[in-house]
Amino acid sequence: MGMNITPGKNTLLWVFKITVISAVIILFLVMAYVLLAVHEVQLQIEATSIQKTSIDQAPSTIEAGTSVYSHVLEDYLLYSVSQTEEPLDINDPLIIEKRNNNYFVKEKLELPPLMENSCALYRCVQHRKKFTEIPASIWKALLGTEDFRFLEHRGVDPVAIARAIVVDIIAMKFVQGGSTLTQQLVKNLFLTNEKKLSRKGKELVYALYIENVLTKEEIVTLYLNEVFWGVYQGVQLKGFYAASLAYFNKTPQELDEFEATVLVSFLKGPNFYHPVRGLERMKNRAHAVYNRLIDINLFSENQSLVWNEERWMKWSDDFKQRNQQNTFYSYYLASKNSDQLIDSFDKMTLYESVEKIEEFLAPRTKGADVGIKIFIADKDCNEFNCPQVFSYYSKFERDKNKAMTGEFHQVGSLFKPMVYESFIELGRDYNEYISTAPLTLNLKSGKWTPKDYSRASESEVQLKVALQKSKNIPLIRVANEIGFQKLEQALVHKIPRLKTPLEEFPAQLLGALELSMEEVFVTYSNFIQNKCLEIKNKDKEFENSVLYYMSVASETTISKIARAPLKYANIFGKTGTSNNGLDNWYFAFDGRNYYVLWFGVESERDKQNLARVSGAVSSFLIFQNFINHRGKQISEIICD
Repeated sequence: MGMNITPGKNTLLWVFKITVISAVIILFLVMAYVLLAVHEVQLQIEATSIQKTSIDQAPSTIEAGTSVYSHVLEDYLLYSVSQTEEPLDINDPLIIEKRNNNYFVKEKLELPPLMENSCALYRCVQHRKKFTEIPASIWKALLGTEDFRFLEHRGVDPVAIARAIVVDIIAMKFVQGGSTLTQQLVKNLFLTNEKKLSRKGKELVYALYIENVLTKEEIVTLYLNEVFWGVYQGVQLKGFYAASLAYFNKTPQELDEFEATVLVSFLKGPNFYHPVRGLERMKNRAHAVYNRLIDINLFSENQSLVWNEERWMKWSDDFKQRNQQNTFYSYYLASKNSDQLIDSFDKMTLYESVEKIEEFLAPRTKGADVGIKIFIADKDCNEFNCPQVFSYYSKFERDKNKAMTGEFHQVGSLFKPMVYESFIELGRDYNEYISTAPLTLNLKSGKWTPKDYSRASESEVQLKVALQKSKNIPLIRVANEIGFQKLEQALVHKIPRLKTPLEEFPAQLLGALELSMEEVFVTYSNFIQNKCLEIKNKDKEFENSVLYYMSVASETTISKIARAPLKYANIFGKTGTSNNGLDNWYFAFDGRNYYVLWFGVESERDKQNLARVSGAVSSFLIFQNFINHRGKQISEIICD
């Protein structure tokens, strides 16, 4: 007798129930996944649309009768808010005169504020614009290149997906995507580039949701504002506006249709189609895209716009030259600095001065881990946290406040004016002559012989000349004659971290002392204020004071490298060099602001020797370039 294998009613019912329950669970999981994905994209869109990460920018001023770097002014205007009424004409000879690489400004200029930088990423520039502010040539080129059916679908294009599936099946791997512009936006803003089904599923949900809550114009605007467009001068380019400034040195409104095509062609791969490394690839792609845009009637044919070989080479060479400059990077730094003591043009000029000196000293620093710190404070500031200050630290990935207040560097000769002034307080005279003969002291630790940077040409030198030329031997000789214990009592309340007894550590008088930027500022500002008080009280004449002696550039250690107009201005200044060039300082007071600058090596100092670097050729030159090219009349030290 055969077996009956026909399932009973109970079995069929049981299978049906399991199937229904499974379907409900799967449906629930799918709905939960969709809801979670929708919630995620809601948060992403909200963050993108309402988050303000930019710093408000204020107008800048260039005073009449001053000089500025020509390329800094040109680029400042390019990166500034558009002037709708009477824009500045830098080619007007009545206003500006070109002198080599500088502009001499004949009339006072009120410059518009810099554009706000919306990018919250490190080393990134972005200028978000409304759809009405985007040139039609750019969004047309985008749609014609990336998604011609954009206006016909709702975020997902079944035709493109079917085509991609066929290609992928034939290749037995993910080769071609059927992504719409909306899906590309999702992938660029919210997801990764990994080719997995889970990521693709989330991409579809995101795209459908975005198409449901945003208009087509809003999607295009979001895409053009948020997509990565490459790197320029070490700065990431986010959005079409920053890309136009970088690749063409023009605003998007100034681009013609072929240039707009080139701009959009970068989206396929900014590095692959790089203007220098990928020039041939860019040529082929741009011409192909431009012809397609004509074929689909988005552009009218105009062969006069198409670049020939000479024009391509000029574009590539211009980009290469500009990419080696630093003004775009300087703009980025200015856009992220909220300090109000100096204006945005000042900031760009200062950053440019820093980059120039770094480049100038590169053969001497030989790849060392160089750091640069700058602190500027209003003359009325009595503390480091005063509102009227400006600070800069070249290592942006590190804590700037800690670098300024908690890191210590040997000061070298920086505080010698305070030592010499203590000599005067203890009865010596700036006009007396001091021997320059070698000197050896018997310390508890052994014999110590101070040395000068260069051999003395005279057997004696006036005390004020020894101060101005930063001489070591005369300083130690006078200190020894006065008595280190007596000198210690005069200095211990002026200079922080002074080791005592001084007679055991006399090298501190020559700079073997480590202080922070904050301590240098506070110490020197107190010293300047006290010396000014003596002059205001008529206890001392300015022309016979330490403030005057150290403000005559032609008589100090910077005499050979000082340049007009700074060279002829009375600005108190002192350099400091220590540790074979690992620590290089400059302090200045121009009657309006205090300046503290440090240029040195941050790490692996035991392996470095920058003997050809000094405070004069590093920190001072940064200061001089800034003062001479900031577009402000040079202020002089006045004790009022």
